[in-house]
Amino acid sequence: MTTPRKYIDSHWLVFSFQGIISLLFGWFVMFTGITDTTSLVAIVGAFLLGLGVVELFNLLRRTHLKETWGLSLAIAVVEIGVALALLFTLNQNIALHLAIIACYTAFRGIFEILIGLKSIDDSTDKLIWTICGICGVIMGFVILNSGTLGYENTFLQFFGAYMMIFGLCSLIYGVHNRDQKYTAKLERRQAAATRRVQKRTAKKNVRKTKRVKRAGAKAKAKAKARS
Repeated sequence: MTTPRKYIDSHWLVFSFQGIISLLFGWFVMFTGITDTTSLVAIVGAFLLGLGVVELFNLLRRTHLKETWGLSLAIAVVEIGVALALLFTLNQNIALHLAIIACYTAFRGIFEILIGLKSIDDSTDKLIWTICGICGVIMGFVILNSGTLGYENTFLQFFGAYMMIFGLCSLIYGVHNRDQKYTAKLERRQAAATRRVQKRTAKKNVRKTKRVKRAGAKAKAKAKARS
């Protein structure tokens, strides 16, 4: 029997690792000056494969804890599928790579918007994921039309920029999620401690009441005996 649990409630390290990997990838693509498109596409494939592996670890953890894991499996399949599609088509026309990355970016943006609007109650987290998703959808269309700019690897620069935004949002959410869970844990401990104190106090009051009643009964008995 699995316990229903939202994907967004996965362990905070999942989002933190995704954020760190995405930030490093975005920085590498945008600022290292590599211009060979085939090499960059291979790097994109390896990067998405890394995200897929992180999601597989999340899937295994959710399975171990008997939590719902269907969405995590779907994300891992998409990440790894897109990665393999890029890696196995390195020698194909660059237009194919552009279309794959544009579709992936747009669909990931839509997914993040749905997470922000449907799955999150905290207003800060909702804003983070919604803005990130909107950027993803916009960047997906930009990438799809970047072929008209005349530079072969321009779409990869746009993808790197989006991944830096995604990485920053994931890292912020992961840290914020950790703080929220830590605060909730402290509140549960304090509530449990308060309940224990209340129980002990209630028991003491019951014993005190019984002692008072017994003392009153003895006093009445003595008074009757004297009379």
